[in-house]
Amino acid sequence: MTWLFISIIAYFLAAISVIIDKTLLKKDIPNPIVYTFYIAVLGAVLMMAVIPFGFSVPDILTILIALAAGAIFILALILMFSALRKEEASRVAPMIGGLTPIFVFIFAKYFLKEFLTPTQYLAFVFLIAGSFLISLNFRQKGALQWLKKKLGLSKKPLPQIRKVFWVALPAAILFGAANTLTKFVYQHTDFLTGFIWTRLGSFIAVMALLIIPANRQAITKNFKQTKHKKTSQKRVGGRFLFGQACGGISALLIQYAIFLGSVSLVQALQGLQYAFVFLLVLILTIFMPKILKE
Repeated sequence: MTWLFISIIAYFLAAISVIIDKTLLKKDIPNPIVYTFYIAVLGAVLMMAVIPFGFSVPDILTILIALAAGAIFILALILMFSALRKEEASRVAPMIGGLTPIFVFIFAKYFLKEFLTPTQYLAFVFLIAGSFLISLNFRQKGALQWLKKKLGLSKKPLPQIRKVFWVALPAAILFGAANTLTKFVYQHTDFLTGFIWTRLGSFIAVMALLIIPANRQAITKNFKQTKHKKTSQKRVGGRFLFGQACGGISALLIQYAIFLGSVSLVQALQGLQYAFVFLLVLILTIFMPKILKE
């Protein structure tokens, strides 16, 4: 199975996970830190499950970089969930996903010495343009009025950059850094060992967040709220586990694709995820608007 086919499957599962994340962040688990905490704990369980199948202790530099990659990934998740809570999934996913490969490419070029072909450079130009266009708020004054302004037929102001862009941008930078560091780890150890150490870094980072009393209180409050509502707890728990199963398998497949191929190209293929997200959101909006309408 090639890294390309693995990436396609991974991004389809990631699209499902993003949509479920959006529905849960909208009402059931509105705090991004609490949501990230649950994901990190689930990741730690997965980490423990794969330890018997292949675990070793690499050199100290590789361990430190793996832990750093996992910790940075947690920070990126918090920012992404913050953006997802405020804005439509069909906009946030391509906004962050379109920017991330750009930073992966920059980091990989200087730290991993990865280089692309002229055609691939052209693809990055389109990624930059798409990320910028989707961050604009045409709806505030209307796309037609904006076009009239460009043609000199109206005095309406130009569209503004959405506020969520300034959350999506640092999230993309952090995702880019995390994925580049992860690729470095895979260059110096086997896949399962690298996966285990990076997940450990994520777990340590999310545990460190509990030092802040407000974060501990938010997690306790959310747990008590769902505990008192048994029907809601089962519904939310089932949806969360299904979404995280999709997200977990997706992350594992993406990591394996990065292990097999170029980190820049694997990340650039994330454009497929935007298409899957758009189609799934479109279906929900038309047929099940009570679940999600965009």
